[in-house]
Amino acid sequence: MKEAKRNSNVVSLIVLFMAFTLIGIVLSYFYIIFQVNSLSIWANVIANFVIGLVLAALVWVIKRFMKITNDIMSLVVVILSLVIVLYVMWQMWFVIVAQIVFLHREITMFSDVGQIITSTRESIFGESYRTFIESLRFMNERGTWSLALGDGTANQVTGIMLSAVWVAETVLIIAFPIIIAHTSVGLYLAERGAWVKEKLMNYGFSAFDDEELDMIASGDIDVILQKPLEAQGEAMNAIAVCYHRGDPTEFIAIYKAGWDGDGTLSKGRHIMTVELGIDKIDALDAGLQAIHYPAPKAQTEKNDEPTNNVNEEAEASDNVAEAEKEETVTPVIDE
Repeated sequence: MKEAKRNSNVVSLIVLFMAFTLIGIVLSYFYIIFQVNSLSIWANVIANFVIGLVLAALVWVIKRFMKITNDIMSLVVVILSLVIVLYVMWQMWFVIVAQIVFLHREITMFSDVGQIITSTRESIFGESYRTFIESLRFMNERGTWSLALGDGTANQVTGIMLSAVWVAETVLIIAFPIIIAHTSVGLYLAERGAWVKEKLMNYGFSAFDDEELDMIASGDIDVILQKPLEAQGEAMNAIAVCYHRGDPTEFIAIYKAGWDGDGTLSKGRHIMTVELGIDKIDALDAGLQAIHYPAPKAQTEKNDEPTNNVNEEAEASDNVAEAEKEETVTPVIDE
């Protein structure tokens, strides 16, 4: 019995960083082209959600494909990658807006992509007359879009209001991928070389301490059998049996846990995975069932015992009464 092997994530995290950064920059190009050509505010808001969800899906796919189980490092890598993606996205936007405003060019999906890439690269690495902050301030003071007023005029959006819009857009773009980066995409068993499904045992235990976790890792199921169920409001753990392709494995996983609003046990952060063995898992399941949910048959038989005795006593009493009745019948005397 032993704790399951931890999957090495170093190479996979490097792949996550490179793939997410490159694909994120490519997606940024299409996002910006849509933004500068769309005249609808709501279409732009929806576009923010769409690119955020696409980036989140990209993180999930890469984590799943590369078997990444370290969610903390995934979060760090995705945040670093997003910083680069957003920086390039802004620089690309500066270039495209400048071409639209100052060169009066019409930028579409089929525009000179090579020229845009070259200009963006020069803006980032070349000796530009403006720094990133200067370009941002210039765009903020000048404004790049306006709101139509009821009298037929338009109000150019600039300053704090425009900055607030930019912050909101950025939050919408980065929120979803950051959440997925820190969220587990499943339980991976290096011993099986596969992702597995977890089926929770329906018991919420008081949280195991470090010593108890070490004992469980050594194969001691008595620790679990003797562990009381959680008291109201205290920290709790749950145990899940790991399944691969529909069949139970010899592994269990321990999670932080809680109760949903409808009273359903739900798992939280993964604590550890233990190779317990099929026989011990069966013994654990049977033992927990016997302790916390004893079979109702034994209780029914216990309750039926006095009922049967009462019936037998009542039947005996009826027989005695019949006998006494026969003995007290008055004989008829012929005259």
